[in-house]
Amino acid sequence: MKKLYISDLDGTLLNDNAAFSEYTKEKLNYFYEKGVTVSLATARSIMSARPIIGGVKLGAPVVLMNGVFVYDLEKDRAVKYFELPAEAMAQALDSFYKRGLNPFLYLYGDDGSLSMRYSGFDSEGMRRFYETRKVMLGGRFTYSADFTRPEKGQHPVYVNYYAPYEIVSPVAREIEKIKGVSFVFYKDSYSEDWLIEIYSEEASKAKGVEYVKKYCKADSVTVFGDNLNDILMFENADRAVAVENAVPKVKEKADEIIGSNNSDSVVKFIESDFLKG
Repeated sequence: MKKLYISDLDGTLLNDNAAFSEYTKEKLNYFYEKGVTVSLATARSIMSARPIIGGVKLGAPVVLMNGVFVYDLEKDRAVKYFELPAEAMAQALDSFYKRGLNPFLYLYGDDGSLSMRYSGFDSEGMRRFYETRKVMLGGRFTYSADFTRPEKGQHPVYVNYYAPYEIVSPVAREIEKIKGVSFVFYKDSYSEDWLIEIYSEEASKAKGVEYVKKYCKADSVTVFGDNLNDILMFENADRAVAVENAVPKVKEKADEIIGSNNSDSVVKFIESDFLKG
């Protein structure tokens, strides 16, 4: 029986410093050598995930940006991705613009590159996000006054925005009514800001996990998580495990609760489960 283990990153597999502990890193590489199939399902994009997971070998494609991408790290290219429908994207963007808010838009190119567009910074969270990622993108983070007309060969895949709850929550209520898109709305793991992330209704962590399960020809999948964007993944997995620091709603959906993200709890669980056979 082939088992697949898929973990969220922030607040779950990563510690509070947004990094792997040396112990966790060593165990992940050990699992790879022993043929234990481990993967990731994260809201992060490849450019923010790559610096963290560099030096770690995984036995399966990873799920990125809440399921927008299933990504082959070795080939450095998407195995599968979901584009935002044009009309639904325009409606979603209008939910921000009419409130004077300026979200980010991610585009996936025919050449396999990921780029971002911005039209201004109206929250500290958005400016902080830009500052931490502009170097990663190497010039592919550019200003645009009109997101609805992407260049040829550029496919809109993701919209996000960071700000205090009272600013973002009215947008979330409106996005919920738009056909053709899915979204997650949850508190950031590292600040008091709340995040809204919008993408095709065809994409989700749950669907990404299911794709990886089939890709690896696994008989079962165990998932690990901590935040609201992990709930659908929990509901559709064979086994769902929450870390001790998970939000209450995630713990309610879990089959088991383990130690915190600062205690190497995920890799300890995988090793114990693996040794059981």
